[in-house]
Amino acid sequence: MKPVTAQLQSSDFWDGYPRNASLTGKRAQARKPSPLTSMGGRHTEARMRNTSASIKLWVLALVIASGSLVSPQSTHAAGLDPSSRIIAPPRVTEGQVVRYLVPRYNGAYTYADIRWIVGRDFDVSVKAGVDPLVVIAQMDLETGHLSSYWSQRPRRNPAGIGVTGAPGAGVSFPRWYDSVDAHVGRLLAYALPKGAGTDEQKRLIAIALSWRPLPDSYRGSAGTIYGLQSRWATDRYYAAKLARVGDAIDATR
Repeated sequence: MKPVTAQLQSSDFWDGYPRNASLTGKRAQARKPSPLTSMGGRHTEARMRNTSASIKLWVLALVIASGSLVSPQSTHAAGLDPSSRIIAPPRVTEGQVVRYLVPRYNGAYTYADIRWIVGRDFDVSVKAGVDPLVVIAQMDLETGHLSSYWSQRPRRNPAGIGVTGAPGAGVSFPRWYDSVDAHVGRLLAYALPKGAGTDEQKRLIAIALSWRPLPDSYRGSAGTIYGLQSRWATDRYYAAKLARVGDAIDATR
């Protein structure tokens, strides 16, 4: 008997090759794609992977750029490091400083006292071009959050000015108004060479040095907080400690 002749249907094809090798009704193995077809598929997959990676990188770059544009911290530099300059725009707000200081032990100072001292620090510092974060980080470090003996009334010493460890050695101020002027002015004396500065900066320097002189060799020696190390204090890690306090204040929300 002759084999039954059948007509191939479109469903019998896969990628252009018949599913059945014979038409006698027996099932046969499907033919494998040619080497050329396999190579083309691999090349297509590689191109798709490369395109996908490029898209992901582009999206990541867009997200990073967008974040830097809308970040709430973009209005000021973050925290302090040893290379932070003393004369610089404010890095934090008054509110951050108050929220940082108040929960800590402040000796006999009340919430209203802390707000007044911080507000005065900002007023004087900003007007003189000094970053208030440097002033307040130093005050916090030197006085233990305004809890030290020398920071308390009636001494009101904001930053260990003249305090050497010798009995009775240290400067006392009659009002915090004077304390803040002397503190900011002394930082300016370290930051600026003798005779340099604006009228306001020179005024504050004169006030500060009337309370305690500063050797001419120290004038202009501390453009950054690193320069205060081994000068304002003998601690060789002084700048790193100031930076740590500055970062903690900056992290307060």
